[in-house]
Amino acid sequence: MIIGTAVGPPNPRRLLLLSSEFPPGPGGIGTHAFQLARHLTRLNWTVQVLSPQPYVSVTERADFNRRQPFSILSLPERERGRFWWAERVRMVASALRAFKPDVLLATGRRSLWMASGIQSLSNSPWVAIGHGSEFQNRNRGTEWLTRRAIGRAELVIAVSDYTAGLIRHIATPRRLVVIPNAADGDRFRPGLDTSELRRAWDIQKQPVLLTVGQVSERKAQDIIIRAMPNILAVFPDTQYIMAGLPSRESEFWRLAVELGVQDHVRFAGMIADDVLPQVYNLADLFVLVSRRTVDGDVEGYGIVVQEAALCGVPAVVSRDCGLTEAILEGTTGLSVPPNDPAATAAAIIDLLGNSKRRIEMGRCAREQALTATWAERAAEYD
Repeated sequence: MIIGTAVGPPNPRRLLLLSSEFPPGPGGIGTHAFQLARHLTRLNWTVQVLSPQPYVSVTERADFNRRQPFSILSLPERERGRFWWAERVRMVASALRAFKPDVLLATGRRSLWMASGIQSLSNSPWVAIGHGSEFQNRNRGTEWLTRRAIGRAELVIAVSDYTAGLIRHIATPRRLVVIPNAADGDRFRPGLDTSELRRAWDIQKQPVLLTVGQVSERKAQDIIIRAMPNILAVFPDTQYIMAGLPSRESEFWRLAVELGVQDHVRFAGMIADDVLPQVYNLADLFVLVSRRTVDGDVEGYGIVVQEAALCGVPAVVSRDCGLTEAILEGTTGLSVPPNDPAATAAAIIDLLGNSKRRIEMGRCAREQALTATWAERAAEYD
């Protein structure tokens, strides 16, 4: 008999993570997928990511992928020829056969459809992650595809109770659990030096409002711009910064000019990852008053609200979506009706006018966010 034989670490489990987007480009689904890959690797999973990586150059993509402790296979983007979808299916099917994962994890609408269609190529179970907008289909064909995918998954994970409700409305999953989104407790923190940003953007001690996210109909930066005349009537130096892919910048800039507030808004464009924590530190208030768009696009949670919270910045968010689950009402932020510039302005004015309350809300926001960073959420996935 052999006594005292050392027991080594268990063999790494193998995860194939199929996502609709992935860094270094922007996007909440991509951020979520990246953090899962990063932290599950730390938890002794061998992770392979398959995803398009849009909005960045080939060099940026290659540099980013080379630095990661997991492998990334970049899928072709929709703009790349008429057979992009067939090429994605071929690449994912090939990876399934070669990698032989213990679990296939799919996140993002098209990834759910693909996983549902090709999981028969593997004996491994597959898990679907639901974010929000994928369950608001106006097209019967896409709704059927999504409903079928949800019904076939061994497990469906919703990023909020709000999203879980959207899922139940269109499908009957075998098993549904909620694991809320989080933020990166390593990167985002208060007290960072913002002097260089202040010089570059010519901001001294003015109140700063910040939105991080694609300049778009859903993120509703136009509502903040419409609120600016009321805000400026009380706090005439206020600056509103929009950081993110400037998809509708021209339209929203014209609105700012029409309202005479163009000197108080800044479209900062896409912000480098290493600069984003300083941008949050620059803000007095984080504002994200997303709306449900005509084609069903909706905010399922709001990772950026948690990133701001980790930097000690309270938030004003919209109701009737998942954003309210990212704050504690009256303690870490305030909620307002969607599409309501007057109510949005009133909430912002209230917090800008009471610095003691605003600072205390920021402290509570960070304290709350620290209890559930990506490290804790990934442990739940594990």
